[in-house]
Amino acid sequence: MFDHYFTYWDDLPADGGYPLFGGVHLAWLFGIAATIILCVICLRRQSPALQNRLLKILAFILLALETYREIVLAVTGHFSFQTLPLHLCSLAIFIEAIFAFFPKAFFGELVCVVILPAATAGLLCPDWLRYPTLNYMNIHGFASHGILVLFSIITLLSGKYRPRIRRIYMSLLFFAVAVPVIYRLNVWQGTNFMFLNRPSTGSPFETIYEAYGYTAYLAVFSATVLALILAMYSIIGLVYFVKDKKHSTNSKAAAKNR
Repeated sequence: MFDHYFTYWDDLPADGGYPLFGGVHLAWLFGIAATIILCVICLRRQSPALQNRLLKILAFILLALETYREIVLAVTGHFSFQTLPLHLCSLAIFIEAIFAFFPKAFFGELVCVVILPAATAGLLCPDWLRYPTLNYMNIHGFASHGILVLFSIITLLSGKYRPRIRRIYMSLLFFAVAVPVIYRLNVWQGTNFMFLNRPSTGSPFETIYEAYGYTAYLAVFSATVLALILAMYSIIGLVYFVKDKKHSTNSKAAAKNR
């Protein structure tokens, strides 16, 4: 059962892993969704202090998972430049950890409008499906991405941070700084952090890359990222608009009945 728990990518059997949206993949998605829903229900009426404490606990778990992954890679002789935590969702671990203890607006915007859709996309189109179900890389992939999503949702629902469209420049600034640096590192080392040099295997962007080339892929990929950020602002803004309107109506009704 655990024969390939520590087996790394290059040493995996040809018939290892499981298909995208196959039974195993769907089981992970269902389990993560159920866990998030249960946590939201349980935390909905809890105090802000308890919610903040949970965010810090989740941050510690994320850092522990990433530390464990790097230690296993080092001990098994597979640690290299390409295993560094430089993918967007790997960087997200440190961004959420910083926000848990230092809730500044810059990190709050990233947590709510960048990390939430990015981690969700990672769960829907994971690039670690070649690993067996009971492999540490597979478990780390689903666990870390699920916690990233849960952290972002709790941040939003608890009211700890409220993103605003006028702060979109913060998210764009992050990409303006990170993308050129990561791209240069990819070219230098032949890596593909943040999928800047080629699409993730099995992703919808792979068809565009194969049919129209790298330039078309990068343009569509960049436009999709921007569209997702704008969609997040729109959805979050609509939710807060309805919530604020409902609160205002209830307040006026209560004042009228006095």
